Formats: sequence, C-alpha cells, structure tokens
Amino acid sequence: MLKLKTETLVIEGHSIEIELPAEPEAMLEQALQEEASGVDGWDPYWGLLWAASPVTAALVLKQKWPSEWTCLELGCGVGLTGIVALKAGLHVTFSDQSPAAVAVAQCNAARNGFPHAQGLVFPWHLPPDQQFPLILASDVLYDRSGHEPLLTTLRSVLAPGGLVWIGDAGRNNAPHFVELARSRGWNVRLRDSHGQDTPSLEHLQFRLIQLTQSQVDQ
Repeated sequence: MLKLKTETLVIEGHSIEIELPAEPEAMLEQALQEEASGVDGWDPYWGLLWAASPVTAALVLKQKWPSEWTCLELGCGVGLTGIVALKAGLHVTFSDQSPAAVAVAQCNAARNGFPHAQGLVFPWHLPPDQQFPLILASDVLYDRSGHEPLLTTLRSVLAPGGLVWIGDAGRNNAPHFVELARSRGWNVRLRDSHGQDTPSLEHLQFRLIQLTQSQVDQ
C-alpha cells in the first residue's frame, strides 16, 4: 500500500494542501528491480514534487483565464499545477500514464475543495479523443525519448487556437525539445519565472515554454 505524507504549500497567497508518496526512493527502487527482472513497472517519478511545478503554478495564478476554458494537466503527478488552475477558475482534467498519480491528484483536488475534477490515464503515444484549449505541464522534458510522443499528444489534444504551457527548471534536454517543436511547426515563446519574455533557455534556470500552433496547422 502506498504510504502518503501531507505537505502545505503557499502559492501566490493561496494555501494548497497535498498528499504525496512518503517514500519516493522506495518507489524508484522497486521500479528498477522490476525492470531488471524483465517486468514492466510503473513510472516511479510521478510522486516527487519537482522544482518547476510551484513556479508554473504561481504563473498560472497570475494569469487571467477565460472562465469557460477547460484545461488538461499532462504528467500531473500529485496535481499541484492542476489544483492551482482549478483555483484560477479553470475546469481541469488530470492526466498521467500512472493510474496512481491520477488518483492521488484527484484526491488532492478534493482536499482543496474540488471533488469533481476529472482524470485520464494514457501514454503519450496513445492520446485520448478529446481536445482542450489549455494544456499545462511541469518537468516533463527530462527524457529526450519522450519529446516526440509529447508533441504527438499535444498536436492531438490541443484545441484550435489553444495554448500549451510547459514549466521547466532548466534541464539539459529542454533546448532539444524547443528545437524539435519549432521544426514541427510550433510557435514557441519563452518566459522567465516572473512571466517576462526571455530569449533563451539557460541551464538550471526556470523557463515557461509556451507553444501555439501556426495558423496553417489549425
């Protein structure tokens, strides 16, 4: 049984209470053991509160959103960014390839006053037949092999005229993703932790990567 611990974070004056795995190292060890024995395990990383998530969440709260917009949080993990999006007035669906992650994110949403948030479980190479005007993600660029499937999902689930926000803490693979996205016809805008436009991606420096589709693709 998954052991959980409770943490309280303050994001832009909002107190957010979340539960997350109490022993993430044990999750990683078990996944590695299963991989070594030839058994397909689960993603052991969803239970960590990655560095980009609180910064992305703060930027979500600073933005004014259309009240009717629906939002998909990709790779939701424990759901912090999605919960903040709910507080910002958006209608959020939490998604991850891990059923446990989606379940924890929905429970965390309920803890913060949103008991009816939706959830989806799917791998990025098999996106659902749904579209959203806003897609949020944090710390999802750590593995280059996931960049192409991620863009496949974004192309499929982003509604025409929609917006993608990906928070990244300055990982080495982020420039590769940006180059790949541009080569696939995406418009890319980079913003810093204060929401200001910035020209480049610096190592270990937070960037908000905003993607939109070119008019010819919509």
